[in-house]
Amino acid sequence: MTATASSSPVAKGSLERNQLPPHLNENLLTPRFYTTEFDKAAKTNLDIAREEFEAMFKEMEADYNLTHFDRKASLERLDELSPEDKAVYESYLVRSVVSEFSGFLLFKEISNRFKKSGRKELGQFFQFLARDEARHAGFLGRALKAEGINVDLPNLGNKRAATFFPLSWVLYSLYLSEKIGYWRYILINRHLKENPEKVCAPLFDFFEPWCQDENRHGDCINLMMRCWPGMTKGFRGKLLSRFFLWSVFLTHTLTVCERGDFYGLLGIDPVLFDEEVIKQTNHTTRNAFPWVYKFDDGKFLKMRVEILNAFRNWRESSGLSKPLALGKFISLIIRQFALPMEKTNAVRYG
Repeated sequence: MTATASSSPVAKGSLERNQLPPHLNENLLTPRFYTTEFDKAAKTNLDIAREEFEAMFKEMEADYNLTHFDRKASLERLDELSPEDKAVYESYLVRSVVSEFSGFLLFKEISNRFKKSGRKELGQFFQFLARDEARHAGFLGRALKAEGINVDLPNLGNKRAATFFPLSWVLYSLYLSEKIGYWRYILINRHLKENPEKVCAPLFDFFEPWCQDENRHGDCINLMMRCWPGMTKGFRGKLLSRFFLWSVFLTHTLTVCERGDFYGLLGIDPVLFDEEVIKQTNHTTRNAFPWVYKFDDGKFLKMRVEILNAFRNWRESSGLSKPLALGKFISLIIRQFALPMEKTNAVRYG
């Protein structure tokens, strides 16, 4: 299913129930909705990390960002953008609101399942996470309305099939999603503070508190991983670390660089931005994963450019050259997957 073109009349009104939001194409790089082993999650043993859980619970309960998202603030663009730049900005908003809302749905469902299973503490804990994601999605929804686009968030999940992930997969991917989101937001925020003339919309003024939510959520997921020590031990832990670091970094490279017009709009080089986000996320992940990629020799980061070029060549090729281009792309990502890793000193229990 393809998205409605931005020039369609629905872009200025409510979307019909059988339509995806404008700018949202159905492909591998599109944000998705997820489901998991809820009954297994309800068996989480908090006693393994009771002290850390109680401290994190109090921090989430405090809701430090309660007043940081001004509901009355105007989210209109500061300067009149060209039609091309306007479409780029709106595309970013749509992808972001879908990503945040999918997080809200997952956290809300986990919270509900915990409560039904008699795990009141865990249910409230994930309700805090759902609260933050709903706040983010709502704020982005306001920015979209300022652009004349109303996304029917409550019914959006019905238009896209949910992808099932085992609990270990969900925890690994959620941790990376939150931490890579933190570095994405904070690096954009730092850049725009140094280059205020590139702030094309007041939405970006809220990226600093936003990134703190992402960072805190990552710490919450790390805590959950510690309550399942088998997920980070031995060969399983190394394989899961390798697979999710590789897949999330690969997706980030392709997403950022293929949609580089948005970063160009902010005066950011997408390739250099992607490199810095990956480097910082890999370093941060040392606090949670038993293994991370070795970046000392520069091979992983250098191979990103080769992979990106091969990906573009495959998409642009045709006829007999297309399968050859695909073969080269697959060969490169397999080689990147197998690059050396190094053991971390992440805290593990059990």
